[in-house]
Amino acid sequence: MDDSAHFVTTSTAACNTAARGADVAISDETLVRGVLNGDREAFAELYDRRARLIRGLCLAMTRDADAAADLCQEVFLRAYQRLGSLREPARFIAWLAGIAKQVCREWLRSRARDRRCAVATAGSGEVGPAATERERDDNPVRNEQHARLHAALADLPSNERLALLAFYLQGMDADEARRVVGLSRSGLYRLLASARRRLGRKLQREEVMP
Repeated sequence: MDDSAHFVTTSTAACNTAARGADVAISDETLVRGVLNGDREAFAELYDRRARLIRGLCLAMTRDADAAADLCQEVFLRAYQRLGSLREPARFIAWLAGIAKQVCREWLRSRARDRRCAVATAGSGEVGPAATERERDDNPVRNEQHARLHAALADLPSNERLALLAFYLQGMDADEARRVVGLSRSGLYRLLASARRRLGRKLQREEVMP
């Protein structure tokens, strides 16, 4: 594939052609096969459909809103470049989530190295403003709650975090969400129940929940 950044600048309006507008249930698998057959707009539609989930996953892993937005773009760029290696197009979302986790781990390792270098250069343990400073809005109470929620999500096991993001935040149905985490439907429900309990306990300890 060439022109790998094409999807970033393609507008949603351009993607939603009349044919696709008539078939809102078009599957990720169909779109992936369209991309592999040369339909660039199909990838832009995949981006519109799945970017919120991937951005949420990146935010949960990095706790940095600015970084999450940038990393989301990197995830889709890599996905576009590597789409030909996807053996099972029906598993696109699970494959995409795997790329997101890899990209976030790389970012975290890079940030840790940068911090170690900064500490060594400064000769102290002070690193500078926390990443969450960039996420603050004009409502300090809401900002604090969001920060604690993101921290609690980030502390969950990766499979529980991904299940919550997919099923509740992205609004996927059970079949889609179970493919993301690689479980049966019953396995997904058990994982969600475990994740809700664990998240609830963490939030209660942080006094976010009543």
